Amino acid sequence: MLNLFVVLAGLVILIASALFGVFLPLSRGTTTVSGQRIVPAPKVHILRGLIFGTIGAIVMIIGLAGPFVEVPAGNVGVVTNFGQVQNVTLEPGLHLVIPIYQRVTNVDTRVQPHAFEEIDAASKELQTVKLTGVMNYHIDGVFASDLFQRVGTDFAAKIIDPAFNDFIKTVVPDYSVNDILAKRDEIRSLAKTQLAANLAQYHIIVDDIYIANIAFSDGFQQAIEAKQVAQQQVQTEQQILAQKEIQAQQAVAQAKGQADSNVTLAEGQAKATVALANGQAEANKALAASLSDQILQYQYIQKLTDKITVMLLPSGNQTIFDLKGLLGQATAP
Repeated sequence: MLNLFVVLAGLVILIASALFGVFLPLSRGTTTVSGQRIVPAPKVHILRGLIFGTIGAIVMIIGLAGPFVEVPAGNVGVVTNFGQVQNVTLEPGLHLVIPIYQRVTNVDTRVQPHAFEEIDAASKELQTVKLTGVMNYHIDGVFASDLFQRVGTDFAAKIIDPAFNDFIKTVVPDYSVNDILAKRDEIRSLAKTQLAANLAQYHIIVDDIYIANIAFSDGFQQAIEAKQVAQQQVQTEQQILAQKEIQAQQAVAQAKGQADSNVTLAEGQAKATVALANGQAEANKALAASLSDQILQYQYIQKLTDKITVMLLPSGNQTIFDLKGLLGQATAP
């Protein structure tokens, strides 16, 4: 932007010098009918116009050459003198360089993502594993000139991709197929450590690595899916078996409760029968103890009064029957 301003300033100086220093002074001179100039143009004005016009042209040339260089934030400027890389790098800001002789290339030092294409590796069982991922990295700005001189600006394709492919194919074969998915973070950490150590020689700092996707061959993927289906079926059968076991335990508990209830009821009934028999025995015992000859005769007479109106007694007998004797004879046999 500043270089454009310099070009415009040089252009304005050139136009103004030509207009006011050359054309206007020449137009002030008058000529006769025969073409001879009566009042000549002032030579000082013309000379001044030529000088300022020359200055304007030089300013334009300088502006076009680009002496002012702006290094954006998050970048450093690598300076080359006729193509030779200099060790000093320019910090973000506006800098003045020697046109044509010096050239500045901006190198981004911010954290940048770099996506990896699908990488083919092999597990411990030699099963094909395909991985895709992203690496976040940034360049050490102090040594950006060294990276620029050794590799250039296309360092991602030249050194990052080959190094990542190499280390992924070195780390993955240490794991079995079942461990690759479960230990994704461990694989990522190992790949990051080894890749960071390798890229450090180029002053590229690895911030982190993310494994976006892990896939296997089609045949192995189908085998995994079939295994998962079988495991789900086994789990379903186990759940059904567990449910039946619970139902059987509930039936056993219910039967045991019913049996315990029947036993308790039978014991209660037996105790009630025993208590009833004991009570009846006690009642009979009390009744037997309360009976006397007179009471028995009285009860006997009461039973006969509604049927017998006249009764003859043998001489010498005070009772109708010897009830005590009859009872004794009845119980003797």
